Amino acid sequence: MRQARTALVAVALAAIPTRPTSGPVGTSAEVITRHFTPRDQQVARYMYVPFDVPRDTSRIGVSFRYDRADGANVIDLGLFEPGPLTLGTTAFRGWSGGARDGISVGIDQASPGYWPGPLPDGQWRVALGLYKVASAGVDVTLTIETSRDPVTASPLKLAARQPEPIRTGARWYSGVLHTHTVHSDGELTPQQLADKAVGEKLDFIAITDHNNTTHQLAPIDAPGLLVIPGEEVTTPGGHFNVWGLDGARAHVDFRILPGTPGISDVMRTATARGALVSINHPVADCLACSWTHQVPDTVSAIEIANGTAVARQQAMTMWDVLLRGERRITAVGESDWHRGNVPLSVPSVRVFAPELSTRAILAAIRARRVIVMADGSTPPPTVVARAGGQQARIGDDLQIRPGEPFTVAVDAAAAQYRGGRVAFVWNGEAIASEPVPESGHVEFERFGHADGYLRLHVFKADGTPLAITNPIFVTMTPSRLESPYGGSAKR
Repeated sequence: MRQARTALVAVALAAIPTRPTSGPVGTSAEVITRHFTPRDQQVARYMYVPFDVPRDTSRIGVSFRYDRADGANVIDLGLFEPGPLTLGTTAFRGWSGGARDGISVGIDQASPGYWPGPLPDGQWRVALGLYKVASAGVDVTLTIETSRDPVTASPLKLAARQPEPIRTGARWYSGVLHTHTVHSDGELTPQQLADKAVGEKLDFIAITDHNNTTHQLAPIDAPGLLVIPGEEVTTPGGHFNVWGLDGARAHVDFRILPGTPGISDVMRTATARGALVSINHPVADCLACSWTHQVPDTVSAIEIANGTAVARQQAMTMWDVLLRGERRITAVGESDWHRGNVPLSVPSVRVFAPELSTRAILAAIRARRVIVMADGSTPPPTVVARAGGQQARIGDDLQIRPGEPFTVAVDAAAAQYRGGRVAFVWNGEAIASEPVPESGHVEFERFGHADGYLRLHVFKADGTPLAITNPIFVTMTPSRLESPYGGSAKR
């Protein structure tokens, strides 16, 4: 979610390597002022200020200032090289949103959030995102500098990552899927974020900076930790994560107004590249953070544990509406970590996968083999549904005959579960509840009467949620299929 807009100019400048000391061959500067109104903010949202870049330019510097009017005006910053401004254009060079007042893009280096590389001559555009504009309007003053330094260009290379799979063996892997670094509005570098994840004994993290994937340029030394490249696509109609989107200058376009069809197009393009799409904080208390787009078929997951208790309950309701509409969307829970001393993994996910690799983790999320956990260290409960000699686990289908009994067994023996309760949820409604005994074993018996889905909610002794499973789907048609957990499951 969009955090308080703390000034990070010093962090951004510190992250830019020192340039050659021989000095620029030639530098030119231009100052441009534009006035924007509430109408501009509501109708267009993104404004583009053109400027010319001469041949042989090696660095472009852009800074901007405006009256913030005690938070009534908030303007975001981005950059496009010569080319079309159509949705999905390859002319996109980067985005820093409101995190920085100035950025630098050069042949050999760039500010976090922007891609270095050749600087084609012609008409570039500063992109201004009108997040908030006061009733009186706002003047935005841009200072644009271009220089010709003695810089030797080299091919753009992403930082090396450790080979995958990092570990083998089917198990529940612990991780977080929504984090931010200095490449958007987070306070840690990718290396510092990885160090924090290792300190919390996580198996994987996904880095999802707002509207860019330039964190891939930063080397990370964290043996044993899987780092999944991603992006939080921050549109005016809500935010969504894209996991597994790697490659130089990879990004998903965010300039999609609510009610326009572009949301389906950009999600389809991302999934065609093998990435996975998840709606973030569908109900939120910041401007344009709640989900107001449609939910295309390419959406695979939705956050249900991000924000206030009320927002989480509303997100859960949205998830159940989708499930009842036969949309088998995976629930995830994420900390949306930006800064501070709070853990990365509150909340987090457990993903049952055959190995620790980007491919395996994303495939398991698609298959709904996920438990949302309140923290990163509590062991997940074991859940098994049985009927007629067959069994199914989280994400599986269990097929039974009408009137046939089936049982759902939960084992939650870890100390964190003692004194708590387990709720049996059918089609989104909690219909039974049992205390967790000393053994940790709880069992529910039901009778098949209609197609539906079940899941389990496990609560601490004080009533706060500790674990929420994804569904097991119950159908009335006999069939059999092997479960990836071992044994057989009905589908």
